[in-house]
Amino acid sequence: MKTLNAVASMAVLFVVSASQGTGQVLPGPNGPVEFIGLQEWDAQELFDAIRELEPDRPFHACAAVMKRSLGFADAAAFLYFTGNIDSIDQSSDRYTVVVGVEDSTQVLYRTTGNETVDLPESWQNLLAVANEDFNVLPLAASTLHSRDIGGELAKYMGVDSETLDQVWDLVDRADGDEDIRLAHEVLARDSLWTARAVATLLLGNFIDDDTAWHGLVGSAIDTDGRVNTVAQRALDGLVEQGTHSVDWSAAHGPLLALFGGTNPFAFEGILEVLVATEIDPEFGQQLVRDRPSLLLAYVGA
Repeated sequence: MKTLNAVASMAVLFVVSASQGTGQVLPGPNGPVEFIGLQEWDAQELFDAIRELEPDRPFHACAAVMKRSLGFADAAAFLYFTGNIDSIDQSSDRYTVVVGVEDSTQVLYRTTGNETVDLPESWQNLLAVANEDFNVLPLAASTLHSRDIGGELAKYMGVDSETLDQVWDLVDRADGDEDIRLAHEVLARDSLWTARAVATLLLGNFIDDDTAWHGLVGSAIDTDGRVNTVAQRALDGLVEQGTHSVDWSAAHGPLLALFGGTNPFAFEGILEVLVATEIDPEFGQQLVRDRPSLLLAYVGA
């Protein structure tokens, strides 16, 4: 599995050993459930608490109840299965991974601005799309550099392919120096999630600029899940298409937050990005020394 390869690569790169944080696996209603990152909670205790609160909720959708009702600072859950996604049903064999972050001091989402930045017409048109059908944005972000597969994915996801083409066209018009400057300004100052989501999408135009990568990682810890979803899909798409070396030193703050457990849905993908962009080993080791727990938990799983 690619994500596990990324964890292994990071462990080797940064000389990490599984000295703490072993995963705990329990039988679940639709296959094994593995718990990663637990400190005070026992896996069985957490499993029972989730089942008591939400007996009908699929286990891969338990992150919300962990944060809302069980006191977790952050949480994520992932569903893995073999076979074709078109044939999966409730009887399919599944493997669920639940990540729990208990230390609230390590969960540091980006501070949201309180302004409304003036935007050009092409940006305004993208904001309108975001308001009307948000699902177009993460799809456009993930396929911005692989548009040949966009139409097929649009059909599968129920996204209008003409709208996707329209978004790509609008993105193509926003590829100048003023656009990347404006994207960073919006991410720093704008209160509208739609503006920040569009700014995040447009950073995908500037993959040769390290600051665009830094901005995408910053958006991965945006307080709005729609914005950080666009960031994650954009980064996934860039890794799939091949990357170049990136100097990550200016993104120390967002990376430290991610390593600390902020938005654990993004953690494995961020590891892939760092490996693919040849993060400086010394800088990576510094991140692990400062925030070791989550990576160690994955290594020990």
